[in-house]
Amino acid sequence: MATVAFAPSLYRRLPLAKIDAVVSARLGPTRIPGNEQPACFNRQVAMYLAKHVGGRSTTVIGRFYNGRDHSTVCHGIQRVESLRESNPEVDVLLAELKLQLDQGGEGSDETELPEMPRKSARVSQLSVDELADVVAKRVWSYLDKRLQQSRASEPISVCSAEDEITKWRSGVKDIQT
Repeated sequence: MATVAFAPSLYRRLPLAKIDAVVSARLGPTRIPGNEQPACFNRQVAMYLAKHVGGRSTTVIGRFYNGRDHSTVCHGIQRVESLRESNPEVDVLLAELKLQLDQGGEGSDETELPEMPRKSARVSQLSVDELADVVAKRVWSYLDKRLQQSRASEPISVCSAEDEITKWRSGVKDIQT
């Protein structure tokens, strides 16, 4: 098996949608049904980058690309690795796409809050990792905002939450006795 070209990032995971958008903008559509060329090659390049740059599992990648099996994703990644070794143009293409992803993709701002899925969007279309990332970023932003507000005025009070927990625990003890 070929060596891994890019180590997955330990600090952040790139959203699959961003990787797909960068590859689609450069090569063409990736998320279409069927196995016609060049969409199949484009999708395999996106899968390779999702695994090696985005740090995603083959199961999550397959789910994102129209419910493909993880073995299909593994085959696509191996195909791109072998093409990368035999064709310098593919190696240059992958390096350029990786650089574009490392620089933030399509000129997007990394500090911008992620949008929550609209009511019309189905949550089942998001992977668990993507949904967790969105929720974590929202919570972090909220807590950071509250911390900045507390520095400007008075400290955040957690007493009310502790009181509620104490009341709940005493209610549970009353029920048990």
